[in-house]
Amino acid sequence: MSFTALTCPQCGAALPRQASWRMVVCPYCSATVTRNKSLVQAAPLREAAARVRAQALAGYPSTLPVLRWQGQRYQLLKRVGVGEHAEVHLAERMGPFPERVIVKLVHAGTRSGVLAAEAAILRALQASTLAEAAYFSQRVPQAIASGVGETACGNQREGLLLRHPSGYWGSLAQVLRYAANGIEPRHAVWIWRRVLEVLAFAHDSDWTHGDLRPEHWLVHPRDHGVLLVGWSRAMPGADDAAIARDLRQSAWTLRALLCGGDTLPTCGRSTPPPLVDLLERSSEDAAWCAEVGARGLDQALVAAARAAFGPPKFIPFNPTSATCR
Repeated sequence: MSFTALTCPQCGAALPRQASWRMVVCPYCSATVTRNKSLVQAAPLREAAARVRAQALAGYPSTLPVLRWQGQRYQLLKRVGVGEHAEVHLAERMGPFPERVIVKLVHAGTRSGVLAAEAAILRALQASTLAEAAYFSQRVPQAIASGVGETACGNQREGLLLRHPSGYWGSLAQVLRYAANGIEPRHAVWIWRRVLEVLAFAHDSDWTHGDLRPEHWLVHPRDHGVLLVGWSRAMPGADDAAIARDLRQSAWTLRALLCGGDTLPTCGRSTPPPLVDLLERSSEDAAWCAEVGARGLDQALVAAARAAFGPPKFIPFNPTSATCR
């Protein structure tokens, strides 16, 4: 018995089975491919691709570190964060088809498998069968691959590749560097609502986040979006205690955002009473959080915001402004 491997002669990616009988477009590099040898010569295509790849690689600066990963090379452009288990880099796949990615590399001494476990959690969320999964699964990181990469000097490090979330400015921890006295409360409302929406999706998918510190909330100023990252502490089994812990952590993060990140954050002097009441209850009353859940807390937030500010209104958000007002 023999098998025919349907692969693109230009980039080597798998082709759809229709390539056996008709012309197709490679889903990876967009090359038009046909099995008719009189139309496409595989060997010259490979030679041309090799020349293009070599020319593309020659254009990268030699001063930046390079990571070899599963047959590809990624240039680490800059470090964008440092977490408990790993450092986070913005990187670019090198070659004729560059792609920006996020690379997480474990710290020395970190237990083996921590990033593989995080990748499995992210894939489980992406595979959710909930009706709203197509939308909310885009509000958590998208894992590309996990495994072991090799640095230019030959050191091997466990890592995780994530799709680059375009448009996200930075984390709430970075926002707080520009807002020593806290941000305008109306911005806190939409930021909290976005995270509560993601938490409702995660809880319905039987997962809890478990680590909702400001560093794990990435903001998209133009679209008023939030990407929730840092899922290494996530746990399956969304029971009442775990749900309440997520919601209380989110409320404490909002309190820090409103008062400028104090060690024991208040709710900020300019925060209207309806929002103060909700923040105090949701950050301290675990039983109430477990009872209402993320969706109930979101509804309570909508009501508090309307009582404080009137009908919803889009307000441009500038994270580098001293007060984000």
